[in-house]
Amino acid sequence: MLKEAYGDKQMSQASFCRWFNRFSERNEQVEDEPRSGVPISAQKEEIINEVRRLVMQDRRITVRMIFDAVGISIGKVETVLTEDLNLPKVCAKLVPKFLSDDQKQFRVKCCTDILKMIEDDSGFLNKVVTCDESWVFTYDPESKHQSAQWKHPTSPRPKKAKMSRSQEKAMIIPFFDSQGLIHVEWVPQG
Repeated sequence: MLKEAYGDKQMSQASFCRWFNRFSERNEQVEDEPRSGVPISAQKEEIINEVRRLVMQDRRITVRMIFDAVGISIGKVETVLTEDLNLPKVCAKLVPKFLSDDQKQFRVKCCTDILKMIEDDSGFLNKVVTCDESWVFTYDPESKHQSAQWKHPTSPRPKKAKMSRSQEKAMIIPFFDSQGLIHVEWVPQG
């Protein structure tokens, strides 16, 4: 009868049985009985403040560590962090190196000196030689893409044996100028 009268808004079977038992025991109060402990809203504020305190002490603290310290579920810890405190976890941005203020000033001075030299002599950059060093495999096979070739639809597909890079590496130092590569130096072993 309840389903016909209220449709989807009907009371659950468990709630119906609980209320039926209360009324049959002549308990006709419909208000909640007083509960012991702190109100839920105060508990939530205490939990949020405790999680905030833990995160401010150690920014790298894990959800598991907060779970162990506060005693709430892992899902609740994640909700407090992301929704209540608005603290997404992000990875550090990798930078080549940190420069001191003196190093930054030195780089600015070098760049301004080079710009002045270019203004004074328009062919200055043609006189610059630079180099780099890199480790290379002594044998690096041709890739599948590098070995691609055109073929007629009726001709067989070319085959290539799978080869791996050599285990040995060598250091190479190439020198460049404005025209391109001018010299290559192979560094001897050891």
